Amino acid sequence: MPATELQLPLESTQQQVKGLPVGYFVLAGLLVASFDISQQFSSQYPLVGLLPLVIVAAHLTLWFTLLSRRRQYIRAVWRSPRARMLVILLVGVRVLLQLGLTRLTDSAAPLHSYAHLIMGLVLMVLTTTGAWFDQWLILRTVNK
Repeated sequence: MPATELQLPLESTQQQVKGLPVGYFVLAGLLVASFDISQQFSSQYPLVGLLPLVIVAAHLTLWFTLLSRRRQYIRAVWRSPRARMLVILLVGVRVLLQLGLTRLTDSAAPLHSYAHLIMGLVLMVLTTTGAWFDQWLILRTVNK
């Protein structure tokens, strides 16, 4: 008599993939905006010029400690075609913002002094929402 094989049920119990915390995307947005924010205030406050380095250090610390278990998901999010499109879009937005603000600030002097701050804030919001939305789309597909 042949040995009976153990049959697995057809349904596999797949766990839901959890997304990255929203704070990670805010940190990514701050990383993008930190250059402009530091450019805006570094003449008055020289230590603000170190802001991009501080945010990079915080990002790397999170990468190697708290987010170490989720690195594969982070890589998947940032390697997706939508994330690449987001990067291209952000570069385009930055160029258009810089050109638009230059034209606008030539006629409105008070805006000229805040051009880097405006660019930084816009890029931070776009990066944070774009990266979070990219993750949301990926998780929606994966967890179905």
